[in-house]
Amino acid sequence: MADTEKNVDALAGEFKQLRSEFARIAQLLEQTARAAGSEAASRAKAAGDYVWSETQTTADHVAEKIREQPLASAGVAFGVGVLLGLIFGGRR
Repeated sequence: MADTEKNVDALAGEFKQLRSEFARIAQLLEQTARAAGSEAASRAKAAGDYVWSETQTTADHVAEKIREQPLASAGVAFGVGVLLGLIFGGRR
């Protein structure tokens, strides 16, 4: 019976140590996930900033072309409108 109690005490000690190790592993996983999430958020923000910058540059370029050639721009806009009307209006 003494051996059994020793074994039970040894198992209890091992379980305590395992519990401590699992807690440490969980903490490390949480820290890793937060760091990865932060890095992913930073990358997404950088990509969004780049896309927004490119969009603004393109919009400024288009606006400049419209100011330089208003009649040609109006003609192109009209043609695109007619084409889209034919494409989407013909499906009714």
